[in-house]
Amino acid sequence: MIIWSRWGILVFVCIGLGIGTGALLDALVFRDRADTAFGMFVGIGLMAAAVYTYLLDRFVLTPHLDKPQQQFMLEPLPQRVGNQTHRPVPVIHPQTGRPVYVQPRSSLFFVPVRYWPYVLGGIGVLVTVVNAIGLIARG
Repeated sequence: MIIWSRWGILVFVCIGLGIGTGALLDALVFRDRADTAFGMFVGIGLMAAAVYTYLLDRFVLTPHLDKPQQQFMLEPLPQRVGNQTHRPVPVIHPQTGRPVYVQPRSSLFFVPVRYWPYVLGGIGVLVTVVNAIGLIARG
């Protein structure tokens, strides 16, 4: 079963980078203490992953990897030429006469990559707040 399309797998890379960022911040902040608030920094890492995913979508996927592509259709040839029976013909919009372009989209778990920053940011805020409350309650 495929759970991503096109470049959606890169969301996992952004999550890994974000969790790594949170772990690095945890190691820097709680360098001398044995009782770290690692869960809180996992939430901060997920918020960093949201930023990384947004940057990936905004500056890499949309302008370069998922740029619009011209739509083609196959037209049958009047006579078979070698092995070919059809030829690609660009699709033209009937009212404007311009070529039709299609914007491909990358997704992970059937959710487009452009929505993943909001999902990761929301989960990151929730994890950070829950672990911060737990850290305050512990004393």
